[in-house]
Amino acid sequence: MKKVFEGYELTLVEEKTYSTNSTDNIRSYKTELCRNSEYRHTCAHGVFVGDIESPQASTILLGVGGATGIHEDSIAYHDSICFIAAGDSVFALQLPSLELLWCRKVDFATCFGIYWVKEKNCLISWGEVDVRRLTKDGDIEWAASGSDIFTEGFELDKDQIEITDFNNDVYKIEIETGKNLKLAK
Repeated sequence: MKKVFEGYELTLVEEKTYSTNSTDNIRSYKTELCRNSEYRHTCAHGVFVGDIESPQASTILLGVGGATGIHEDSIAYHDSICFIAAGDSVFALQLPSLELLWCRKVDFATCFGIYWVKEKNCLISWGEVDVRRLTKDGDIEWAASGSDIFTEGFELDKDQIEITDFNNDVYKIEIETGKNLKLAK
């Protein structure tokens, strides 16, 4: 997947066979980042600035917890910082250097997506168990959960989140407060 932020081309690739510190990997990276290196990673997302063959910067994000793939909701951007979901965490990387600013575990299992909400100047993470609001500095402002895992749908507008759990119960969560109101099916 390719994205352009502030004129910088950013490429994300899944590295399904990546092994830490191995010379047999398909690609090499300037840095390896993992929230907790005590655990074996469950997913690996390569990040490049510039041409993938001779990048200006590169890093590999090693996710722990539930495995995640790369899709449109895997990345958000604000103010020269890209936020990338990998495993149970969100990584904040400075552009164009890809320097790690912070990494935060945002769900017990898996982070499905990360979103920048311009109107509220915050990040929203969609996890399997929790929805969280974070500052751009990675501070968690609130967390909301439901009666089952949030796997059936996620919609975001400027004031609220509508999310559906495995039982098809629908919740509305206020972005400002994190207050959730369970709706009828």
